Amino acid sequence: MRTLPRARVLMYHGVDTVPSSRDPHGLFVTPQAFRDQVDHLLESGFAPVSEEQYVAAVHGAPLPRKAVLITFDDGYLGVGEHAAPVLASYGVPSVLYVPVGLIGGRSDWLEPPHRHPLMGVDELRAVQQQGMGIASHGLDHAALPTLSDDELRRHAAETREVLGSLVGAEVRSFAFPYGTHDARSRAAVRAAGYDIAFAVHDPVDELAIERVDVNASDTLRSFRVKLARFYPAAWHAAARFPAVRRAVHELVGRADPVDDTVTVPGSR
Repeated sequence: MRTLPRARVLMYHGVDTVPSSRDPHGLFVTPQAFRDQVDHLLESGFAPVSEEQYVAAVHGAPLPRKAVLITFDDGYLGVGEHAAPVLASYGVPSVLYVPVGLIGGRSDWLEPPHRHPLMGVDELRAVQQQGMGIASHGLDHAALPTLSDDELRRHAAETREVLGSLVGAEVRSFAFPYGTHDARSRAAVRAAGYDIAFAVHDPVDELAIERVDVNASDTLRSFRVKLARFYPAAWHAAARFPAVRRAVHELVGRADPVDDTVTVPGSR
């Protein structure tokens, strides 16, 4: 097992203004909150790194002090409309993980009222030109441990090949849908040729790297806490003790939900 680089890895989903009734899972950070978070990263001396730099670091290359890798799961349209221009304006790289079989569709793994449009090939190529790496999030957002061996090959190996052809670049990393993985699914990802893969809160090695979830409830204060070195350990402790989790939320606060009276273009 390789020694993983000392870098924060942030996990976003959507960046858009979505009423809370259409986002019960808190997936969508508002555009203003996202800009404030990127401003804070840069003002606080964090050094955003690219997927290529992170992969090189897994193989032993050095990273800057306070390195941070920004990732997005699912490929929501708002990431292209709101997040990509902000990152491009600062020259900040990131990685976008897309369910390859749903490109240009909707987030069909969610309940119908909570589904949102996903980027098509043209949008993916556009954000790629703005500095986002494009990588695989499986085929249709199915949890890999639930799949047969043949299905695992489709979700890992075939999506890598198809996505590489669509965006004209090698696909080097994978993000497990729902963050769920097991030894068999990690083996399938390894066999497919990925350099690294990302989970969420259950790290194992370079094929299940922990990430910090940034979501709709985060205030700038809670975002600062999530950047701290101690945060992953604190999260695991809070998960074991709900009273601790509630106390932390009271301390750092929660972002106000988006009012359901807000009109969201494109029926997001």
